[in-house]
Amino acid sequence: MKLSIFLGSVLLGQSNAHYLFGRLILEGKWTKTWEYVREVSPLQNSNYGYEMVSPLTEPNSVDIRCGRNASVLRSPVKIATIHAGDTVGFAAGEPMLPGDLKPWMYHPGFASAWLSKAPTDDLDSYTGDGDWFKILSVTGRTEQSLDWSLPEHQSYYNAIKAVWGTYRLDSYNFTIPKTTPPGKYLLRFEHIFPNMEDAQIYPNCAHVEIVNTDAEAGTPGPLVKIPGVYTRGQPDMYFAYYDPKFNVSTFVPPKPEVWSG
Repeated sequence: MKLSIFLGSVLLGQSNAHYLFGRLILEGKWTKTWEYVREVSPLQNSNYGYEMVSPLTEPNSVDIRCGRNASVLRSPVKIATIHAGDTVGFAAGEPMLPGDLKPWMYHPGFASAWLSKAPTDDLDSYTGDGDWFKILSVTGRTEQSLDWSLPEHQSYYNAIKAVWGTYRLDSYNFTIPKTTPPGKYLLRFEHIFPNMEDAQIYPNCAHVEIVNTDAEAGTPGPLVKIPGVYTRGQPDMYFAYYDPKFNVSTFVPPKPEVWSG
């Protein structure tokens, strides 16, 4: 009986809480939703409030690059100038599901950040069909994870979900590798909620120009294509996070490895 109740709550959570990352964080300040991040399109024929934040579940879809129909620029965005070695971040921004307390990473799961250099200076026309490399991977708890001992967090503490570093966070910050080659890039943030049947993928992309005058440019890698990096059914993405035998401390997220410069 307890297992049935637990599984029911898991399924309810899957359908009732979704999010997106429409706000870039620059110099510690949250920018406006879609100011630097490519706007996604709504899911057609969906329930009110669900259409913009509906997750992606098809790993071979081009939408997993930057969000639903965001490989092609839908509305103008600014280009953020970032120095290699700077700290940036993504925040869960509006819109959000009606009834949520605020935009946040409601689901347990792992996060990552990626870069793809545009072949020309025209970043607006770049669809992200070039090479990508990973610069961040977050699985277990980090210094940015919520402090569950604080009273304001205890009401939504869940022992099974709280082992994940991004659970219930509204943002995540990371460093652009110091030897990143200069140029115009799509900067991609992704959160994946693992699931036995349909892992949920939440990606968004910002427009950035990386300046590097202090360090010799490195050679990023491994390089991958998106889509192409994930396959339906792969065990490090399609699994039951609530399995009692699961151990996040030994969990290895999907490849590629992180390039740290």
